[in-house]
Amino acid sequence: MKQQYLAIVIIGAMALTPIRSFARLDETEAQCEQRYGKPQNLLSDKSFPVLSGAVNRTYQYQGWCIMVAFLDGKAVIISYSKSAKAPGGITIRNDEAKAILDAESNGGEWKGSRSFNLFGPVHPKKWSNTNGSIAYLVGITRAALVVESPKVEEFRKTQAKTTEEQRKESIPKF
Repeated sequence: MKQQYLAIVIIGAMALTPIRSFARLDETEAQCEQRYGKPQNLLSDKSFPVLSGAVNRTYQYQGWCIMVAFLDGKAVIISYSKSAKAPGGITIRNDEAKAILDAESNGGEWKGSRSFNLFGPVHPKKWSNTNGSIAYLVGITRAALVVESPKVEEFRKTQAKTTEEQRKESIPKF
């Protein structure tokens, strides 16, 4: 009886391990490095950042590519995708998406919806959290799941305002 109980506890702990290994919004670079090891030094962090104007890092971890954007030293966007050699392909399946969302709930509750925006990016599945975070699958292949802190929207608005001000200031005085 004790052996069966011990086996159940061990299997349960193993099943929960991947959930605990995902990055978290608001973690520091040091916490992400402790979780995954050193970030990869990739040109894509500069050429194709998760968030322009932020510090971007890419980690490879157990068949997953985890791209993280940091503002003020805290993770504000995390993009999860599987490596090309992942068993079962690159598509993020429902149970994998659930594991990521559970890890990223941060005390809130996720509510899902389909995204049908004619003028913005179309995501096959989108979630909003009662804590203000959003998450969405990217592309029809569901190859990435992105989780964003509410701080990202503020940052993008500030960036857009600054860009517009710079554009207006650069108009020559004809």
